[in-house]
Amino acid sequence: MNRLKLMLLGMFVLGLTACNSQSTKIAKPTQVGYLKDNISQAELNNRLNYKRYSYYCHNFATGEASYLATYFPLWKESRLKDNFGFYFQLNGGKAQPFDHLENKALNMAATRFEVLYRSYYLIEGSYVDLKARERSSVYYKNNLPWLECREG
Repeated sequence: MNRLKLMLLGMFVLGLTACNSQSTKIAKPTQVGYLKDNISQAELNNRLNYKRYSYYCHNFATGEASYLATYFPLWKESRLKDNFGFYFQLNGGKAQPFDHLENKALNMAATRFEVLYRSYYLIEGSYVDLKARERSSVYYKNNLPWLECREG
């Protein structure tokens, strides 16, 4: 009888540790590594190397308007399948690298599509996913809308 109790206790402890180790893992984005972790504003402002796009966003977290600048590399290597990414800079803060995940067709003819990206690193405590469409872009944290942006 004592052996059965010890076995059950051991299985219980093993089950608890297995649950804890899985729940604390955070999914890491695909590591591409061709974008710099710390890029200077002077580098981003170089029009020969980066194309800048400006957006006005509704920030669902604060309820306020936010300004977003994105910077897309212009060199040949940046357009290779595994290297496609951009820098995200919210309200003049630190530029964050984002990695391209996939292009997703929205109709049979593939004339409408969305492009999916993910931040390399945590932004304000979470990875950020982007679904970019023709007229607007929505950034998500924990599968909830965080920013809805329109070019402007």
